[in-house]
Order: sequence, then structure tokens, then C-alpha cells
Amino acid sequence: MTPPAAENAQVAQSPERGIDRVAAFGAAVAVVACLLLPLTVFRANRIVAGSPHTALSAGPAGWILLAVCVAALAVAALARPSVRGRVLPLSAAALTVALAWALGRAAVTLRAGQPVISRVSIGAGAWLVAAGCTVLWFASRSYDGAASFRRAAAGLAAAGFAGAALIGGLGQLSIVTEYGDRTAEFWAAVGTHLTLAGGSLALAVLIGVPLGVLSLRVRWLRTTTLGVVGLIQTVPSLALLGLLVFPLAALGLPGIGPLPGVIALTLYALLPIVRNTYVGLSGVDPAIVDAGRGMGMSGSQLLLRVEAPLALPLVIEGVRSAAVLVIGIAAVVAFVGVGTLGVLVFEGWGVQADDLILLGAVPMVVMAVVADAGLRALARAATSPGIR
Repeated sequence: MTPPAAENAQVAQSPERGIDRVAAFGAAVAVVACLLLPLTVFRANRIVAGSPHTALSAGPAGWILLAVCVAALAVAALARPSVRGRVLPLSAAALTVALAWALGRAAVTLRAGQPVISRVSIGAGAWLVAAGCTVLWFASRSYDGAASFRRAAAGLAAAGFAGAALIGGLGQLSIVTEYGDRTAEFWAAVGTHLTLAGGSLALAVLIGVPLGVLSLRVRWLRTTTLGVVGLIQTVPSLALLGLLVFPLAALGLPGIGPLPGVIALTLYALLPIVRNTYVGLSGVDPAIVDAGRGMGMSGSQLLLRVEAPLALPLVIEGVRSAAVLVIGIAAVVAFVGVGTLGVLVFEGWGVQADDLILLGAVPMVVMAVVADAGLRALARAATSPGIR
């Protein structure tokens, strides 16, 4: 009979012997997208209905893309774990480069001989291939000892993507054309978006952290504070912007423009910050607090030297959630006359220009991802190695 410890070890190791289901799923999605869905959509101009074109109609670059997808699926399903940990990030990098070049070559081919106003948009198949590629990147992170391969693969992917952008034809895609037509407007919107979201987040931290501390210290204030900030989250963003018009007008302040936008975003950001501050401080071991009191620390010294350092990682997690939230909601503030990236999105919806919508939406996704990753790293750095 197999000892229980050995049996448990076999059970723990069994998933590593078979298929990497996560990576296989991502690669399978990419294969299906290449075969069945359009890689690009050609339009005679920005608003007319377009004709879809699959990856296989993109010439050799499309066939290479399909081959890389199939190869990635084979790696996820057939390779041994020791080999898969090294090959999987290279497969993800190859898929990233192949997708970029396939899109570029398809754009060049479809626009050859066409008027300047013609457009080549990114199709649903390309987005699903990109999603499958992202899954492969995340799956490669689950293998220990392959960090150097992941870094090398990321470098190769960046170089290959840059090559596709410079000489591979990515500049022929309509989203790049929209950017070229609106460069000044785009960067002004990015600056306004970042300023509005960053300023609102800073105000929310200055207000929310003290409220979280007071919620811990004052029992009757706890229910009121958490209830009010939770209630604010249930109010739709457009409704909140509308509700702010009347009290601001009564105070002689503008109800249209940056002011109501900053107020609304600050209010929305309060819940995760206040809640995480309260939860982080209340989760500090009472024995540690008692030990600090025994050493003669005052209440403020306990807070700054004992409770705050222990609660800081959770507080930063609350700020991270608030940052992602306000970056998204800042688009809606365009309705009150603030030139955020939402202006491009809503204008694109108005004229049914998909690529103009993407020109406003994609930077917001990038901002949210960068803010999330940066604050996650900060939270990890703020966590004591022993606790980590």
C-alpha cells in the first residue's frame, strides 16, 4: 500500500505530468480564431460596413500565425513540464510577433491601390488571438526556474513588435491612422485623463485614510462612514454627475467642467480606500498593540509605528482598486465638458467609427494595467518579508 504522504505527493504532482490546461485553452482559442474569425476588416472609409478577412487570406504571414498557434497548442499539450516551462514563454513571444506581422502585412495588402480614406480595422479574430496569447504569458509564469526565459522571451516579443510597427505595416491599421489625424487631441486627452484621475485619487487618499482610522477608533462613526461610502458606489456615474449640478449651483460653483468631475471621482474612490484602511488596521494582532502600550507608546505612536506599517499593504491594495476604478469612470466625465479620453470614445460611437473608439479605450486599459501593476509591486515591497 502506498503511504499517505507519497500518495499526496503524487496527487500534487499529477497536474504537472499532463496537459497544461490553462495554456492549452489559450492556444486553442488562438487556433480557432485564426481559422474561423476575421483577422482584419477592410472598409472603403471609416464608417461604411466592411468586408472581413481571415488570417489565412493575409498570405504567408497569416499561415505563419496559424502555424505558431498550432505549435503553442502542441507545447501546452505534449511537452514535458521541464521543457514546457522554457518553451512556453518563447511560444507566447512567437505568437505575439506573428500576430503583429500578420496584422501589418494584411493591412498593407488590403490597402494597396485603395484610396487614402480606406481603413483596415483589427478584426475579432485578432483580438481573440491576442487574448489567447495573454493566457499563454500568464500560464508561463506558473513554472519555477524559467524567469530568465520569460525575460528573454519578453525582449524578443518587444523587438518583433517594434519591427512590425516600423517596417511590417502596422502603421497602415486604421487605429494608427486615427491617431495620426488626432495626435494633438489625443495627447491632450491623455494628459487631462491622467490629471483628473490622479488628482481625484490623491484627494480620496487624503480623505479616505483618516476616515478609515476614525472608523476604527470611533464606533458610531464606523457604521455611518462605511454605509455612506458604500451607498455612493451604488449611484450610477452619470446620475451622480447630474445630482452634483444643483448643490454646486446653489454654492455659486460651476456644475459643468472639472470640478464636478473631481468630486464624483473622489467620492467613488473612497469606498475601497476607507474599507481597506479599516480592515487593515482592525486586523493587526491585539497582542502587538498591547506590547506597544506596555512599552509606553501613545496612541499616535502606536498608529504610526506599529499599526500603520502592518496595515500599509492592505491600504495600498485599496488605493490600487480605487485607481483602476477612477481611470475607467474618468471617461464618463466627458459628458460634463472635460476633455478626457472619453471624448474620443463617445465621438467614435456617435459616428460609428470603431477605431476612434479604440483610440480612446485602449490607452485607458493601458493606464489601468500600469497602475494596477505598479501599485501591486508597491504593496509587495511594503509587505515585510516575514509576512510575505
